[in-house]
Amino acid sequence: MTKIAIIGGGASGLACAVELMHTVKNKEDVSVTVLERLTRVGKKILVTGNGRCNLTNMNSASSGYRGDTDFAAVALNRFTPESNIEFFNSMGLYTRTEEEGRVYPLSNQASSVLDALRFECGRLGVQTLCDYRAVHLKTVNTSSAVKIVVNNRDRFDYAVVACGGKAAKVHGTDGDSYDLLKMLGHNIISPAPALVSLNCDDFTKSLKGVRSICGLNLVIDGEKALSNRGEVQFTDYGLSGIPIMQISRFVSVSPSENICIELDVAPDFDEKQIMEYLISRRAVDTGLCENMLGGIINKQLCIALMKECSIAVNGRVNELSDDELQKLAKILKCWRIKVKNSRSFDFAQVTAGGADCSQFDPETMESKLVKNVFCCGEALNVDGDCGGYNLQWAWSSGRSAGRTIGERINNAENK
Repeated sequence: MTKIAIIGGGASGLACAVELMHTVKNKEDVSVTVLERLTRVGKKILVTGNGRCNLTNMNSASSGYRGDTDFAAVALNRFTPESNIEFFNSMGLYTRTEEEGRVYPLSNQASSVLDALRFECGRLGVQTLCDYRAVHLKTVNTSSAVKIVVNNRDRFDYAVVACGGKAAKVHGTDGDSYDLLKMLGHNIISPAPALVSLNCDDFTKSLKGVRSICGLNLVIDGEKALSNRGEVQFTDYGLSGIPIMQISRFVSVSPSENICIELDVAPDFDEKQIMEYLISRRAVDTGLCENMLGGIINKQLCIALMKECSIAVNGRVNELSDDELQKLAKILKCWRIKVKNSRSFDFAQVTAGGADCSQFDPETMESKLVKNVFCCGEALNVDGDCGGYNLQWAWSSGRSAGRTIGERINNAENK
């Protein structure tokens, strides 16, 4: 009997278990056990895509990933979005593709994705052991072969480290994977929060709850690092929303204390058009300044920007000077907000950093240091954009490890 331990019952671990059992020929000679520290598997899957589970993205490619992207590209090209959709189709789960290539289950429920994986694991004879926290991992030599020992007690022929990074501890990821891999000699690239909101200095709490389509630049030490556009959410601590979360990992990993966001709160106009608009409003509007920009931006945002320009919100629009209009036009196109830091792992969706991928085989996910030990998913130094990229990586890397183990078992039995 060949025994396999999959440490972690999240997306990559469950995908690994299913792919392994799909691949192996003599299933009765194989024992696969998923070791999950929580009381149930797949808890993090249930909260992805706002409970709808954005399970992949048809546009996903290595350009949507950070970290060891060349390493990730191998598994992503082997198990493409189309392949992963077929993988779920084979379990009876069907999908729809929405805007920007995002793929969701037809049911619009993340629980459907988890149930498909759980039920398939049950059908294939995969055992699930919950409330099991793996805290120790080592190898021992026996008379017949090298065994992998979990918690100084349970012996396996193969082990897969699939217990995630450090993001969202409440969903079962607390950095255990790093501790386990360190015990085997692996290097860990310092983990940092990714896909997370940003804390900003001296931020006006009056904007809490405001949402606005904005263009934005991330500026580090005076240099533009990258740009984005989308719905920005203003909070009592700073900035959130998809475009903010997309750039957050660069804030998290930067050693600089000189970071700011340049917000373009009127991205559909250039500065000349904005100035023409402001002049036209001054010519006909005798009302209060706080209402001046109601035709193009949120009123609370208008008030905040007026104050940033030292313009009296209870003043009259038709009394504004050319200098005041120029200041307003400039801040509408470039409002500089000082970033203090990213929020903590408790609020992050994924982890930047992780196990150094140079110590793993990109074709198999197997450790180059310890034979028959594999790693997949968020534990590795790979993180993706919002929109299904991280689950795509979980399925692809997990299936890569699972298929490799299954094929290796088949080959051993054929000898």
